[in-house]
Order: sequence, then structure tokens, then C-alpha cells
Amino acid sequence: MKLLFQSDDYGLTDGITDGILKGIRDGVIRNTGLFVNMPASERAASFIAQYPQCCFGLDINLVAGRPVSDPNHVPDLVKPDGAFYTSGEIRARAGTQPGKSMIEEMPEDPYPMDQTLAEVRAQMNRFIALTGHRPGYIHPHSLMTPNTEAAIRAVGAEFEVPYSMDFYKAHGFHSVTNTWNPKPFPFQTQLDTDVEREVLQVIPEVLEFENNVLVCHAGFVDADIFEHSTYTFIRARDLQMACSWRLHRWLEEHKIELITYQDFA
Repeated sequence: MKLLFQSDDYGLTDGITDGILKGIRDGVIRNTGLFVNMPASERAASFIAQYPQCCFGLDINLVAGRPVSDPNHVPDLVKPDGAFYTSGEIRARAGTQPGKSMIEEMPEDPYPMDQTLAEVRAQMNRFIALTGHRPGYIHPHSLMTPNTEAAIRAVGAEFEVPYSMDFYKAHGFHSVTNTWNPKPFPFQTQLDTDVEREVLQVIPEVLEFENNVLVCHAGFVDADIFEHSTYTFIRARDLQMACSWRLHRWLEEHKIELITYQDFA
């Protein structure tokens, strides 16, 4: 049995970056996606070569910070100040429920295909410029629409980088049940959530499938995260779980192999 353990949002902030690196060193994180458009991105990229045991992908971020492209070239993706519309603002404009990650029921896709494709391609090129190589995979962040998914899939194919969602389907991955990340996710609920306990309850699912994937959002909580995400304190809980000796022992006892996207190359 195999488990692809992934923590998203590497490079979102310095605290998230450092927390994920701890999860690689001391825990079971073996895959993480780099944000390339944030103030912390360049620093995060500088550490990648030190962690060959981890597959570093590209998290396509269209909802936090500013675009890699000139904002004048992607005017429908940004607010007047040049920053991306947040996921909450996009959902409000589309009139969709906050718990949905894929937005389909709207009269018009809020992400025009030509602008979205240009920004996704710019983020791919930025990853290569920062690291000197292509990412191990490409992955969406926070929300998707038909156009964002099509753009990510197209750029992945152009650069011969696997799109995570298609990768899971192609290799028959079972997604370990996530019982601890609802949306919306009030701060007090995050404080009260015991992620380690939740994961230990559901992790036996991996015994029923050859390939499994578990995605979390580990990190240290710093002040910057409150500007960019509603997932705040829960990231420390996710990191605690990723470094849990109980989880590590269970995986070892059941001979669960920790894998990366590159194991399927």
C-alpha cells in the first residue's frame, strides 16, 4: 500500500514555508506545491534543493497576493489595486456556497480563459526561473472553475508536468477522507480540532487501496497568514499531525510506503 502525503501552500508565507520544511524533515510530508507569486516565494524556492526526498510541485494561486503577469494584462483577475480577487470575493460574485471548491453553477466564468491561461503559464515559467527545473506536478489552490481547470490542464500538458487531479484518476488514487477541514472554518473551531486524532481514525482506509493520497495544509502560524487565508491555526494542527509519532508508527507497522508524484514518472 502506498500513500502520497501532500501539504499545499509552500511559500505562501515564511511561517508556512518553515512549517512545511519541518514536516518534511521530521514528519511524513513528501509532496508540496510552491506558490511563486508571494513575498515568501523566492526564499521558499531557495530551500528546495536541500530536500531531495520531497517532490516540489507548483500550486497555481489566483486568489492571494498579486499576479506574476502584469496586472494590466489580466485585468479581470485583479482588483483596481492590482491584487487578485480573494476566493471569498469570487464566490460572493458567483453567488455560490463557501464550501465548494469547484464553481460551476454561474452565468459566466469569472476567470476569462485567455487571461487565466496567460497567468498560469507565467506562474509555471516563474517556478522554472526560481528553481532551474520544472515542477513535479501542478495543482490548483482554493477554488476552481471550468476555465481555471482547463488552463491548468493545458499548461501542465504544454510543459509535460502532471496535473494532480488527472494524475489521481489515472493511477486510481483513493483520497483519504478529510473530516477536519470544513468551509467556512471559524477560528475557534480550528482551535478545537484535533487533526492527529481525526487522521488516526480515518487512515486505516489506506489498507483497502493500492494508491492513496492525503492532502493537508501544514505550517507555522505567522501574522502574514491572516492576510491571505481563512485557514490559520489549523495549519499548526496539520503540522502536528504530519509529525506525529503515532501516525509514523502506524504507517511503519502496516508497511505503508510514502511516495511522490515522481515515483510514477
